[in-house]
Amino acid sequence: MNSSLIINVTPKKNDFISFNGSFKINFIQQQKRFYNENTNASSVWDPYPVPTNPLIDKSAETALDEANYKKSRPQGGQSPPSLHQVNQSGRKKYKINISDLFSPRVRDAVLTTVMGIAAVGFGGVVYHTWYEWHEVHKVLKSFLKPAYLLKSKIKEVYFAREEYQKIFSVVAGDTKGKYYLLVGENGTGKTQLVLRAMDIINHYGVVFCEAHSDTEIFKTRLGRALNYTFREDYIGGLFAREAPERGSALLDVEKALNMVEEVAYKHKLRHGRPFVLIINNIHNFKDDEDGCDLLELLQQRAEAWASSGFVTMIFNTDDYSVYERMKMDASHMETIRVHDLEIDDAMKYLKDKRRGRESDEVLMHIVKDRIGGRLSHLSRLTKEPDVDIFEAVNQLEDEEETWLINTIGLIPNFDGPEYESQKYALAAWKLIKELIKSPTKSVTLSMGRDITGNPRYLKKLDHDGVILIDTENHIKPDSQISINFFEKIVKSKGFEEKLAKVEKRLEQVEREERTRELIWSNKNKRSWWI
Repeated sequence: MNSSLIINVTPKKNDFISFNGSFKINFIQQQKRFYNENTNASSVWDPYPVPTNPLIDKSAETALDEANYKKSRPQGGQSPPSLHQVNQSGRKKYKINISDLFSPRVRDAVLTTVMGIAAVGFGGVVYHTWYEWHEVHKVLKSFLKPAYLLKSKIKEVYFAREEYQKIFSVVAGDTKGKYYLLVGENGTGKTQLVLRAMDIINHYGVVFCEAHSDTEIFKTRLGRALNYTFREDYIGGLFAREAPERGSALLDVEKALNMVEEVAYKHKLRHGRPFVLIINNIHNFKDDEDGCDLLELLQQRAEAWASSGFVTMIFNTDDYSVYERMKMDASHMETIRVHDLEIDDAMKYLKDKRRGRESDEVLMHIVKDRIGGRLSHLSRLTKEPDVDIFEAVNQLEDEEETWLINTIGLIPNFDGPEYESQKYALAAWKLIKELIKSPTKSVTLSMGRDITGNPRYLKKLDHDGVILIDTENHIKPDSQISINFFEKIVKSKGFEEKLAKVEKRLEQVEREERTRELIWSNKNKRSWWI
């Protein structure tokens, strides 16, 4: 008969179970729990308990409080001091210490939390201060370091005229109290002139930015030119939070200009020289609300900086309409008109670039009678010096004539949906006819408005490069190639009859349109009264 040794000295109920006449100890149901010296967690199972240390189901905080209580208990077996005392009136007066409300572990947790929050806050302040300094330093570097991608292709010897020397002094920072508007036809060399002036001073103190019709793209270009990120590397992005300054494109441009003002102010105090900010081709701004607001913002800042002398702004445009808009609010603006090269300068340029392959008589004929002094046209003839110059001139004239035809069209009989295009073409050719018939090849701006019948047509013709409007309010053909092409069309056989026929046809279409509008309005009135 098998029997098991009984270890439990003080048995309790259900400690033993009988199985086939033998006794076994029930360790599963009533197993003794003991305290492990290596841990103070009451719920941790110890496979090798110490019999002398029974485990008590108490939390760590409770055990620690009891230990502290034993240390603070008076000697001699006296009872601990009561939390309340009885005053003379018989009421209990409670006296509670902060140490009695919070255990040491809770106080340690609170202190750790407070110190952690303070460390994070201090780190945030330090980062914000460093970030502001870093942004200012980056903008300052954009004015002091050269932009190697911006290089002029023209030597200064071809810009020996008075207005060119003036632009050089402006870019060098020698003039104060004004901002400047460069006006000239496309291809006269305004951008190359500014870039050449920047090369002379090694781009020191100058930032160049190209305008765009989209305000968001212009904001990005301005930020790249100024090395300003518009808070795109703000640390709040780590927490999926947007920077507080984030807003519309106009607001971001205003923020960038504020940064330029701060940097320019410090630089002016140290060196006494203003910075120069160049906005190229501002005629690309749309003639709508956003474009007008952006141009107004830039001009307002240019006026303020001209008064203070911190920054000199230079605007570059091809269109007379931009000059008209800006001169209404201009107090410190000075306009510099950039013309084509004179005949002598153009001949010198061609002779130098083509290495003297042609005689002076040939160059005189080409410059004076065929292409004029437009710098972009002259550069086309110098790209391949070994090519025959007359073939290059013929190719250039064909390309310009094709472009003019595609821009304003000839005089076909348009109908239906092309009615508005035909009105524009008719107004353009009526104006061109008057220009060619004039001995000076020009008419006044008021006469041009009377001829076209719509000021928007003049603005579009100037923007498309068909005509030019100078600061003296005179309208002229855009270039010598345009004059030659217009003379050929106007003096061609049957031009007057075709022009009169198209004008008559347009008048008939306009009468039909007015008749339909009148019939439609009468029908609406009758239905209203019914």
